[in-house]
Amino acid sequence: MKKSPLQKVRDEFGSKEELAKRLLPLLERPEGESQEAFARRLGAASNLKLLRLWRAEHAVKERFGSKEKLVDALVTAKFGKDNADYRASLNGLTKTRLLDLHRQIAR
Repeated sequence: MKKSPLQKVRDEFGSKEELAKRLLPLLERPEGESQEAFARRLGAASNLKLLRLWRAEHAVKERFGSKEKLVDALVTAKFGKDNADYRASLNGLTKTRLLDLHRQIAR
């Protein structure tokens, strides 16, 4: 039987609070939001969303090393050379959205 997100969180991290605590330094905090407010908002997120963020952070780290290298890979795959406008638009996206774009372009 397939495990629920709660079961996965408990098996891998012990608790939702522990997962949120481990994710906090990995995620980019939105501009204008305090660290405490961001931590509170992250703690209120669903288990499924926290697991998705965790997987995305580790996928970027393992496959590309950093968000900048992922953006480089996307620009190169789409244009074959540097395109400053496209790069600027990609820098505003989240890592999960960038991974989705990379998967689409790589097809």
